[in-house]
Amino acid sequence: MLSAIHAADPTIGQITLKSGKHAITDEPVFVLLPETGLPDANVYLVEKSSAGTKTIPAQIENRKNAANRLWFIPPGKTTADTSRVFEIKIGQTTFENDVSIKDSGEAFQMCIGNRRVLNYNYKHRAAPKLLHPLYGRSAHIHPIWTPSGKIVSDEFPPDHAHQSGQFLAYTNCLFEGRVTNFWEIKSNKGRVRFHKLVSQQSGPVFAELKVKQEHVDLTGSEEKAALLETWTIRVWNQTVKQPKFWMYDITSEARCASESPLLLPKYHYGGMAIRGGRGWDKNNCRFLTSNGKTRKDGNHDRAHWCDIYGRPTAETPWSGFTILSHRTNFRHPEPVRIHPSMPYMVFTPSALGDWKITPEQPNISRYRFLVHDGPTLPETEQIWQNYADPPQTTLQLVTENN
Repeated sequence: MLSAIHAADPTIGQITLKSGKHAITDEPVFVLLPETGLPDANVYLVEKSSAGTKTIPAQIENRKNAANRLWFIPPGKTTADTSRVFEIKIGQTTFENDVSIKDSGEAFQMCIGNRRVLNYNYKHRAAPKLLHPLYGRSAHIHPIWTPSGKIVSDEFPPDHAHQSGQFLAYTNCLFEGRVTNFWEIKSNKGRVRFHKLVSQQSGPVFAELKVKQEHVDLTGSEEKAALLETWTIRVWNQTVKQPKFWMYDITSEARCASESPLLLPKYHYGGMAIRGGRGWDKNNCRFLTSNGKTRKDGNHDRAHWCDIYGRPTAETPWSGFTILSHRTNFRHPEPVRIHPSMPYMVFTPSALGDWKITPEQPNISRYRFLVHDGPTLPETEQIWQNYADPPQTTLQLVTENN
């Protein structure tokens, strides 16, 4: 909600939003900006209707070698096949509950207002004393919190301690003629680790963290990075007072670190993964895919989203986590590995056969995540449709001749 409005702020244009076949409910929308940009980076939107005037946060995304985008989240529900018009205002405004990034010295914590969403662990996390030291790691997300504060991820689970939080790793790999493994890090053949911070941005609509990670092969005479992978993590603001879920995106750009390709033979798991909360097990953890499959019949289902939700005890409320796979991802819809007893899942293109990442052909994959209180969200399919095919927007700027 806007806490300071400048009535005299000039209107410099308007955005028309047209929904398609699916409704839009508090979801991010963008409009492309002209090459000249906007005259001021401090902008916000105003929507006028019979119900009154609403002031809406807006935030500019600066992109290299592409048109910049202005992002906003239309408040409430935009029904299917309708239009809404928003005026663009220039001015310095103050909004409550900006999205921020805090550095704890060990992790970057992304928050909406004073509520935590996730921790990206950049510092090496030593394994607990009862586990082998090789299980220590960085470059993973944990904890992941729901809006009510429940944690839906786990770190160093005793049964499979390499499944820490949210991570991306490949299992059965060939690098320079050697078999390596970035998933099962206790094998000491390979691992994924944090390399460096690239950039960060905070604001009223989103906070974005960009980091670089190394997929390091350990099977040669000395360690060597096989991949340099950039994660762009973007947490979206949920401006309603009691949101049902947090929403964030990750774009992974995995590029060869040298002239040597990474070969990925067919295998039944490996890719973008999540380990569910501590105490979730076969009896109190459930799965649902976009095709209506469950743990019983959903393993390697070619789904465009998959949800996992659980609770540590029968008296505890449900909470969960949904991965939405973008339609541009390699081998989309990617098969989803659903474990028969453990609370983890992974989108794994390797299940469909051999493939590779080469210097000429990097792997760029995109995912959206919904962290929710309660069981699977009924609007998940709607959110995926708007993520895969963004609603249409048009921009009309005021000119001196108007």
